[in-house]
Amino acid sequence: MSVFPRRRHAGEDTGDGSRRLVKPLAALGLAAIMALGTVPLSAQAADPVPGPTVVADPNSPTGYTGHFVYYNPTATSVRFAADVLLRNWADRTDTTVYQPGQYKPGLMRGGGGLDVQMTNAGNGYWVVDVPLAAGANQYWFYVDNNTNLWVADPASSPIFAPDGLTGTARRAFNKVFVPYDDAKQNYQPLADRQIELPRADSEKGTWSYVQIPGLAPLNGIPRTIGVYLPPDYDPNRAEPYKTIYMQHGSGQDQSDWMNMGNVPVIMDNLLDDGTTEPAVVITTNTNYLGAANQGYPNLRNVVIPFVEATYNVSTQPIDRAFAGLSAGSFVTQNLINYDADAFGYYGPWSGGASVNVNTADLLAPYILFGGGAWDFGLPNANTVANIDRFSFAENAVVPGAHDFNTWNEMFSLWARDYLWHPEAFIQDEIGQLKNSVAATGLNKGNQNALTVKLDQTLKLIAKGDSAEALEVLQGYTDQVAAFAANGKVTADQATTLTALATQINTNLTHWLD
Repeated sequence: MSVFPRRRHAGEDTGDGSRRLVKPLAALGLAAIMALGTVPLSAQAADPVPGPTVVADPNSPTGYTGHFVYYNPTATSVRFAADVLLRNWADRTDTTVYQPGQYKPGLMRGGGGLDVQMTNAGNGYWVVDVPLAAGANQYWFYVDNNTNLWVADPASSPIFAPDGLTGTARRAFNKVFVPYDDAKQNYQPLADRQIELPRADSEKGTWSYVQIPGLAPLNGIPRTIGVYLPPDYDPNRAEPYKTIYMQHGSGQDQSDWMNMGNVPVIMDNLLDDGTTEPAVVITTNTNYLGAANQGYPNLRNVVIPFVEATYNVSTQPIDRAFAGLSAGSFVTQNLINYDADAFGYYGPWSGGASVNVNTADLLAPYILFGGGAWDFGLPNANTVANIDRFSFAENAVVPGAHDFNTWNEMFSLWARDYLWHPEAFIQDEIGQLKNSVAATGLNKGNQNALTVKLDQTLKLIAKGDSAEALEVLQGYTDQVAAFAANGKVTADQATTLTALATQINTNLTHWLD
């Protein structure tokens, strides 16, 4: 079932304190930004300030220009790269890839990477200006045309894990936050990306890298997980927190979801909006999880026990979630195939759909497949629909490609609309049952008697009252059986009317045991 989500409006905050948003200054001499976005700000008397600066710019098609300054006095050339090329989300029959300077309402990031030469401003400074649209924009540098080494911005670097990837093994993503201009950007899906922008007046959680005892060090460096704790985390809270485990992709490690993946900011904002539950978020490194064909034993036997012993989190699988992007999607799906009910919720994103429909307990977890509209790893909708016949699976398509434009959006969507919401996965089955009821020859009164029970079942699931939901659902099944016994529905109709109800019963009963 394909879902084309629209994010709720979340405010118009502009920065995180480390990067500044400034108003246009005449002294800066901003010119109209060319299609490739390579026209720099005019030369200034003083040396430029390294790092990104987001400038409110009336000449920019988005209302904002990103001014990037990279300092490297030994470089002979520097290229600016960023996943900011645009595609037409409003009309996906349009195959054009648009440059940042060609922005118009309806376009979203997802066209791939901009790659342009920066201008040598002298004294070791390299500069470029690019029109940017709302949300967390990712960028990096190539120095001396070495495209094997993704250079982080030293003036605004991600905080990398001490045991993470180094050198050419790492894809170094930096982020810069860009506000939404209501008049110029004028597109609700972009307005929705404001959930990615830090809010000056909201409570903030904390995050850090924490050593994991029991895992062999890497070159003498202890292995770590990334840990996000929600605002006002209480180690003595009576109700343990839920946990969300996030898995990186190729060329990444446990650093990326905390940095470019923007998990801490998104979680803070969703909690500020009251649209998700406080949870502890854990980022893991594939390299220490153990063998895939053994179900990643270090995850099961070392990481999860450590997290559940160290933090005030639930030990119930229904209160655990696991999601991964690209290569991390394969990890996620391998976990499902190995032990489906080890987690209550799964998110395999941008890695196709390879869940084995014969997996034991596949009706237990709730699975959100997803990816970007222009993502080569986008799960096939028909494959997901088939998996959904044997499980409770949904498929989300968001604006983006095989990049963090997609993955930030997927995390926001998952944490807000799907995590800890079994009704979000079961509502389609309830809808199919209601359609089946409508297709019978039952009179309106008998149809209503059945559909009222189905509606009430879904409402009770949404309230977290699975026991009562099961009772109401049993009433529905009993009534179908009575109609079959009285000849009001055929045996085949009765089978159609109860098969999905049996699947829902299996799902709800599993988590009550």
